[in-house]
Amino acid sequence: MNTVLRLAPALLVAGLASAQSTSTPSNAISLAGSGYSVPSAGVAVAPGEVIVLQVYGITTTINSPIAAVGGPNGLPLTLAGISVDLIQGSAATVTNLPLRGIYQTNCLGPCSPVTGITLQIPFELESNAAAGGAIPQLRVSQNGVPAGGVYLIPVTDNVHVLNTCDYDQIYISAAFSVPQNVCAAAVMGGTGFYLNSLYNLARGGDELAMWLFGMGATTAPAGNSGNLLQPFLLNFDFRPNATASPAVPGYGVTGAPLYAGHVGEGTYQVNFVVPPVPAGLPACDGVKIKSNLTVTISGPNSYDAAQICVAVE
Repeated sequence: MNTVLRLAPALLVAGLASAQSTSTPSNAISLAGSGYSVPSAGVAVAPGEVIVLQVYGITTTINSPIAAVGGPNGLPLTLAGISVDLIQGSAATVTNLPLRGIYQTNCLGPCSPVTGITLQIPFELESNAAAGGAIPQLRVSQNGVPAGGVYLIPVTDNVHVLNTCDYDQIYISAAFSVPQNVCAAAVMGGTGFYLNSLYNLARGGDELAMWLFGMGATTAPAGNSGNLLQPFLLNFDFRPNATASPAVPGYGVTGAPLYAGHVGEGTYQVNFVVPPVPAGLPACDGVKIKSNLTVTISGPNSYDAAQICVAVE
């Protein structure tokens, strides 16, 4: 599958707390972006969430993107000499994180390039630092030497619907079914095994599948497939080009997923049925009307949406 976070403004991050690593120097990196929006002083993440951590200050030159290939022991812990650890708990437990990809922007002139590191937050992320544990952090190292860290804000969920314009070096295999210049949500259904688009319309009554990151903990052991611990609701908005709108009575058609669960490697799947299509709904034309149904999924802490196209009578 495939996702990218647009580059956000640089944000200086405080150095790692001494309780977590006495060997960490003053922070040499600054946060360029993470998650799916402009960052705050800490990065909000959910257990099991796949993110692209974007930082300034990496001195290693990465000439071309590197997509990790898993071996007998899983994904590599180091790419281009870069590694990332999760440090959490009162005893400063260190977890080496497998990396899925790394890239670096070109930098013309006297500037610092942005380095993007794709990784998955462990399901074992501790959510209550106030109970004696320090604030969890990601520590970034170059060739084994810590370069700095980023504070984490654990949340129950941090939903993101995958789409073909994301960039996390995780390929959406069904992306071949839409033109390269079209941003299509990772929603499959309709005719054949293709993504929904102007060229593969859904119809009222169709069952569709949506793929997401950041839906949080599951009932299964960490890392395995399983149902979700927290509830999620759907909102169906049949207005052209509508933006995300959480499930609120009186706005759109609300409902619950047929299925919502973790299907592996930090990816979640939500199945739902398209409600009856209202009479007179304008058709998608790919120019003025790029979607005529917005499907928003809402959790306790976050929401995101897929803008899709349905057939009209």
